[in-house]
Amino acid sequence: MTTATSLGRPDYGIDAPGVVRGLAIAGVAALALAGIAVWLAIIWLACILGAIGVALLISSALTLRNALYGKFRHRDRILDHVSWRGDERVLDVGTGRGLLLVGAVKRAPRGHGVGLDIWSTRDLSGNSAERTTANLAAEGVAGRCELVTVPAQRMTFPDASFDAVVSNLCLHNIPGEARTQAVREIARVLKPGGTAAISDLMFVNRHAATFRAAGLTATIDGPYLRDAFPPQKIVVARKPL
Repeated sequence: MTTATSLGRPDYGIDAPGVVRGLAIAGVAALALAGIAVWLAIIWLACILGAIGVALLISSALTLRNALYGKFRHRDRILDHVSWRGDERVLDVGTGRGLLLVGAVKRAPRGHGVGLDIWSTRDLSGNSAERTTANLAAEGVAGRCELVTVPAQRMTFPDASFDAVVSNLCLHNIPGEARTQAVREIARVLKPGGTAAISDLMFVNRHAATFRAAGLTATIDGPYLRDAFPPQKIVVARKPL
């Protein structure tokens, strides 16, 4: 894991920083209450609170481990579902600081990448177009990428604009019907013969059903726990020629 420095090294941030912090705080609080229960000689309660506290701290640590290390391996797993030629035009939905976008354009050295986001810092620490631009420059791919600020459910691209669409941990953050519309938009902007690889931890079956309703084939891989915590699944959708 690299961090931003004056040398221009990329920094891909901490995913769901509030979740990591909240789990840790709750775990410490539960252990503190367990200590009080021991002092009061309520041993059964101390055991329950202690177990809860340990579980919460482990969850916080695993979530942080994913943010620092696991997401790089999972990024590669997502991209492996696309049969790259090397000249693709690719869209990354919810690009964040550009981790998936960078990986995609490196697999398409003659291609072009577009990163779409609304730059929410709730879902990724320090999320901003400026930091993503810095990462693209540090990775040497800025000349082949562009960033757009628009919600996934209201894409402005023409039909059949992209050979591949990728996304990681984005769509579940979109509420209700807008989430379904975002999947429809992915299907709309995908070229015939193109592939969408969408990784998420919730609503994955619904994503697949929406793709199928739009005329695409869709399969689900996973869940993957070793590289992602909480576990994630990948929807692989292909648009017929």
